[in-house]
Amino acid sequence: MSSDSDKLRLALSRHFVDSGEKERLMNLLRNRLAESGWNDALYAQCRETVRQRKLENVTLDELVKETSDYGRSSVNENIKKELLVQIKKYLDTAFDS
Repeated sequence: MSSDSDKLRLALSRHFVDSGEKERLMNLLRNRLAESGWNDALYAQCRETVRQRKLENVTLDELVKETSDYGRSSVNENIKKELLVQIKKYLDTAFDS
């Protein structure tokens, strides 16, 4: 049986998607990452990982496993803060209505 907090979380998640806010924030994140050079840095990290490991037939799953920590840790703090502020604004608005 679902708890009240599980029901609230599900309803909020559904509203987040249905309202278009999730897509808006995903686009904002994509743009900020591209502007900061994060995409290029991650691409270079992936190429270097493949080169260092001498992996000719590396799978996507293996590459993700090898580079995901780098990817997460290399996101600019200002981008993280901006997204967090936007999410908080959304939550404030969602709970006010």
